[in-house]
Amino acid sequence: MSRIYEISYHPDESHYWTVRLDGEVVSRFHSRFDALLSAVNLAAAEGGDTTIGVEGADGVWRPFGSDAKRPARLPPMPARTFSDHGR
Repeated sequence: MSRIYEISYHPDESHYWTVRLDGEVVSRFHSRFDALLSAVNLAAAEGGDTTIGVEGADGVWRPFGSDAKRPARLPPMPARTFSDHGR
């Protein structure tokens, strides 16, 4: 089973960046960089077909492998949006 860690472009309503695993919050950080670093570390520890979904400034979710590089086989990304903060 493929697992996807997700990091949105904008912080949540409490001004934290969250790392979500399959849509559920697993941790919160004061910076997006720290959230990305955590997701890479978690995905690398799990290995296999674990993916990191990162939302860009344009609202498009992009998949990355556990080595933080674009995977050769692109998995389907979540259809939900986490950063609709009143837009």
